[in-house]
Amino acid sequence: MADFLSKKGKKTRFFSFFVIFSLFLGLFDISLGKTEQKAPVGPPWDDPPPELWFPVGEEIDYEVFWGVFMVAEATAKAEWVERDGRRLLSLNMRAKTNGLVEKIYPVKEFLETIIEPISFLPLTFEKDSHEGRRYSHELTTFDHAAGKGVWRSLSKNKEPKVFEIQPDTRDLMGLMYWIRKTPLQPNETRQYEVMTDEKLYEVIVETGKKEPVSLKNYGKVMSLKVEPKGKFNGMFVRKGRLWLWVSDDPRGTIVRAAASVPVASIKIMLKEVRGPGDDFWTTKPVNKK
Repeated sequence: MADFLSKKGKKTRFFSFFVIFSLFLGLFDISLGKTEQKAPVGPPWDDPPPELWFPVGEEIDYEVFWGVFMVAEATAKAEWVERDGRRLLSLNMRAKTNGLVEKIYPVKEFLETIIEPISFLPLTFEKDSHEGRRYSHELTTFDHAAGKGVWRSLSKNKEPKVFEIQPDTRDLMGLMYWIRKTPLQPNETRQYEVMTDEKLYEVIVETGKKEPVSLKNYGKVMSLKVEPKGKFNGMFVRKGRLWLWVSDDPRGTIVRAAASVPVASIKIMLKEVRGPGDDFWTTKPVNKK
């Protein structure tokens, strides 16, 4: 463990993967409270909430392992938020290192996508990241009607970056919830255009076969193995490989993630599902020993 923590390159690879996974599982101007839209977006707050294909209020806890060491914890959450009297959807994740890692190289991440729930298109994506002594706070806004996206740094004096988007461009976090609307099938390939790191990329999702995943609080859960791949300028670029296992049930949530990188094995495991619902995840007793 000490050897891992003593080498900056290894730390960087681990936390880069951590952020990528967090993105997989958004506030328009610098004040983070108002929009640049000419008209309000989203249904009125007082109207009945629109029905979605996953339970809003869902919270999923994960544990992050570096080899045999549990080094971080993360929680993904979907919740309604009110903006100017309108109902919008927040998809967010908070992640934090623990134990020895927290003392030597603390990392804390907050990621949030704000979604217009009827179209399920992103309005904003916000990233607030603390890694050791480094700090960054970024905000990307989406204007699908104008076909433009704008990236801004809220922590550094940098010029905003404007880029073109398509009518269905999504960010990675929103994409992972969008995929749940039409569950993936074995031996299938899908393509999506997503925004990440101020750029648009084509993401190719390839599925394998179904296999059981052992979770300490839920036992064996039948899941579909998925490999997302990035495609840049027509050629695949890989820094290691990433696999996800998605539960084979109506909830269709990520139960496990694993990465193959040069320095170590990285694994993220579902710990607990909380919130509304009467399915296996919320009714099965959770072993908290």
